[in-house]
Formats: sequence, structure tokens, C-alpha cells
Amino acid sequence: MVTLRHRTLTTPGEISAFMHATRMAMLEKLGSEPATLSQIAARMGVHPANLTRHMRILLAAGLVETAGTRDIGRTVEKYYRITASSFDVAPETDQLKAPHRVVLAFARSDLAAAIAALPDDETRTVHVSVVAARIAPEAVAEFKAELAKLAARFEAAETEGGEPYRLNLSLYPGDALPGDASANLRVKTKSRKGSAAS
Repeated sequence: MVTLRHRTLTTPGEISAFMHATRMAMLEKLGSEPATLSQIAARMGVHPANLTRHMRILLAAGLVETAGTRDIGRTVEKYYRITASSFDVAPETDQLKAPHRVVLAFARSDLAAAIAALPDDETRTVHVSVVAARIAPEAVAEFKAELAKLAARFEAAETEGGEPYRLNLSLYPGDALPGDASANLRVKTKSRKGSAAS
């Protein structure tokens, strides 16, 4: 059995392939044992066709490799395995172009994955705040620190038996919304008893 080691991703291709919510989930579900795309999809609760493009990207970046095949009658399925026990990201800043696009694209991919995964009859609260303001440079650092604290507090709130939630935080340069409008939305769908919840 091959012993896998931790791997630090440094190139733009590796980082772009890794920094996507769906592909991160695929790597997690793939685990330490080889699996087919159908098996990975079953673990994620999606159709294999939804993962085909993502698997090609992971293969091209070297985060996943083929590990044999299996004959299932009319077709032959490939087995895949991860190439490291774990990954982290340490970009070479002189090579990585537009790093802000990489991190914002990751935030977008996380939200896109949630949109795809949450059912139409979701009963749990969804809260979204999108606001814009002109703030002083020193305030940017303060807000960044506050968001980091909130993220740490959220992660520390992990408890056995709790409901799964995700917190997606972003702070980035950008023009105000049209008409200088802001959006602060709290969507709580119908309760499990069928009555409207406020």
C-alpha cells in the first residue's frame, strides 16, 4: 500500500483546481481508498455526470490519478485515488495572477454548491447580508480581523448532534450596489409542521 504524504499546492493550476467546493468535496469523499466516479457521486448524493468535468480538472492538476478499472458490463469504469493524504495552499505570489479572483471564485463555488444541494422545501433558516460602504483603509483591516474572529467562533461552535451549517464570509473592493442599495435577507421557509415561520 502506498503511503501518501501531505502536499502543498503552489502553482496557479493546482490552486484553481483545488479551490472549488465541489472538487474539495470529491477529494474528501474519495478518501484513502480508490473509488469510481459513480461511487464518489453516490457518497455526495449527486449524479456522476455532474462530476465528470470536475474530475478532469483534478486529474489535469495532478490532485487525483487513475488507479485501475472495473468492467460493469456495457462499460468500463475507472478507479481514481488522491495523490496526497491532505492538501494546503501556499501560492507563489510571483506566479499566481489575480489571487483575489481565486479566493472570490472559491466563495462563489461554495455558494453554488449550496444552491445545488439544498432542496426546494428546505426548512432551515438561510440568512444573507450584502452591503456596500466607503470605508477608511484602517477600517478594512479591522473588519478583516472581526470576520476572522467570527469564522473562528463559528467553527468552535461545532457540537455533536448539531445541524450542519456553513458560513461564507467575504470582504472585497467593489462599487456600491445599484442605487447604493444594500440587501439584508433572512429567509426562513415553512416550518416542518407546515406553518409559515417568521
